[in-house]
Amino acid sequence: MSKSLLDKLKDFMSRDYREQLEKRDKLKKMMSKMRKKQKQLEDELAKEYDPLLQDELRTKIRLLEEQRRKGLDLLKELREARNR
Repeated sequence: MSKSLLDKLKDFMSRDYREQLEKRDKLKKMMSKMRKKQKQLEDELAKEYDPLLQDELRTKIRLLEEQRRKGLDLLKELREARNR
């Protein structure tokens, strides 16, 4: 076996790598749930006529947007860390 193939095998079997994959997968699932929740809130906002409830929905939507942005940043960091 070549050295690079052995290195790849070690990376695949390493605990850190597996933990990183698990973390990434959980994060992706959470991001998907947040995206669905955001779309649901946006639909509710479109149907809502009460200004107070509209403001509350907009606040929740902004919060989800910020959480999703942070999640995407974290996914990007995990991807870059793996490529180093």
